[in-house]
Amino acid sequence: MRLSYDRYLRYEELGAALHGLAREYPELCRVYSIGKSYEGRELWLAEVTNSATGPAEEKPAFWVDGNTHAGEVTGSMAALYLVDYLLSGYGEEERVTRLLDQKAFYVLPRLSPDGAERYLTTPHTLRATVRPWPYEEEEPGLHADDVDGDGEILQMRVEDENGEWKVSEHDDRLMIPRGPDEFGGTYYRLYREGYLRDYDGFEIKIARPLHGLDMNRQYPYAWEGEERQEGAGPYPLSEPEARAQVEFILKRKNVFGVHTYHTFSGVLLRPHSDKPDEKMPEQDLGAYRAIGERGREITGYPPLSVYHDFRYSRDRAITGTFDDWAYEGYGVLAWTIELWSMAERAGVEIRDYIEFFRNPKEEDGLRLLRWNDAELGGKGFVRWREFEHPQLGRVEIGGWRPKYTFQNPPPHLLEEECRKVALFSVSHAAAGPHLEAELHVRELGAGLRRVELRVENAGYLPTNVTQLALERNLVRELEAEITLPAGAGLESGEPVTKLGHLAGRSALDGGAWRSPGFFAGRPSDYRRRAVWVVRGPGKIGAEVRSERAGTLRLEAE
Repeated sequence: MRLSYDRYLRYEELGAALHGLAREYPELCRVYSIGKSYEGRELWLAEVTNSATGPAEEKPAFWVDGNTHAGEVTGSMAALYLVDYLLSGYGEEERVTRLLDQKAFYVLPRLSPDGAERYLTTPHTLRATVRPWPYEEEEPGLHADDVDGDGEILQMRVEDENGEWKVSEHDDRLMIPRGPDEFGGTYYRLYREGYLRDYDGFEIKIARPLHGLDMNRQYPYAWEGEERQEGAGPYPLSEPEARAQVEFILKRKNVFGVHTYHTFSGVLLRPHSDKPDEKMPEQDLGAYRAIGERGREITGYPPLSVYHDFRYSRDRAITGTFDDWAYEGYGVLAWTIELWSMAERAGVEIRDYIEFFRNPKEEDGLRLLRWNDAELGGKGFVRWREFEHPQLGRVEIGGWRPKYTFQNPPPHLLEEECRKVALFSVSHAAAGPHLEAELHVRELGAGLRRVELRVENAGYLPTNVTQLALERNLVRELEAEITLPAGAGLESGEPVTKLGHLAGRSALDGGAWRSPGFFAGRPSDYRRRAVWVVRGPGKIGAEVRSERAGTLRLEAE
């Protein structure tokens, strides 16, 4: 590795790091902008491949992005790490070298540069874009802000005999829920640190944040408006960042896999968000499960279905997400990787990820504090201290410093998280379709020659990548085109021959073709051939084209 990963880079630093890598490895890396953000920042993308073996657009490509949500800056550092890892590993690691010779990576480290810059330079823990949504002005109520001027936004606890919270008997830093039948103690209300807009001296309303547009509710598949899906924006791809991302992928057609880096839970999330696994083609579900298990081995993160394991509400599905669109609208296997789990790091066993964050148990909170004391020297939590709030009077301010505890790893643990997910992305990319071909010419006499092209998919995934893409005609079948020298003619065979799609080893995991009993052989449709009869001498060429598996060119006498 050429760069250090012990801090989070701002916009200019991240761009400089990417351009520096491109200058250092000009044969392997290009950096260019695919568009501009809401505030006019460039969306820098790194295109990584060995240009000596062909251009990126003629190779199967793997897409990685990070930092969709403003405060999830770990994603951008992990994406930068992936670029660095691939470039520095070329010629040193056999798998990396083979990948860059055969495939391409498109890596967009920071999809939300505006929000990330605000997150990194202010006390605010922004998730959404910086565009005000759904209203241009703040609504009445409590808005998060740095009230005491210490450069952080923490929590406020306000003593109230009717409050929902009390202090743990085991650690006076920890607030725990008051029991349903508890009376006669000291109780509190808990709020985000901030000010109240249009405060009437009595009602403390929690205002909807001014910045409420969620980039990962923006995508066309199953998109629903604000009345059904909070944060969705006015229409699909209304935001320039999401639109640039989707347009880039649609124009190239060669992307066969997608990873999008988020935080925080330490899980590998896959589609669907809006329907059960029974609605997914068996072949695709089998491939998802196989790749997910490999991801678990590499990262330690469990692979989960969003619909079955990660819904915020049991009666409402999440809609408009990027991984759902990449699978349903583009036809490839896509994963949302939620990097970093402070809870798991502290030894907390999580069975239900959503329930854990909504209703943490006292013993889990104590374990987190003990980890903070041992690993961070106690610096991840600010002890409660009295403060005279200009509107609420005496309050206490304190609690977790969320930016680099819960939401992102402390800087000294950042590189470890980056490495894990980079290795998973490399593993998934190595599972892509891979074409191999041979061109054979045999003399028939009387000036005729028989030309046979043999094509095989030596990869794990089929050339259509998903069964869904095949069913919906989201990807074209393979074509083989013969090229003749001047003066030669084609006696039989079509100049362009359709070859259909070629299966990969993932057919074993889909299970649809298996024979009864314990014995099953390899699928029979991983190879194709095209045959022509040519009249006349000279060098003959052939080109094999596949949208997801790339282009091959061959020549023979």
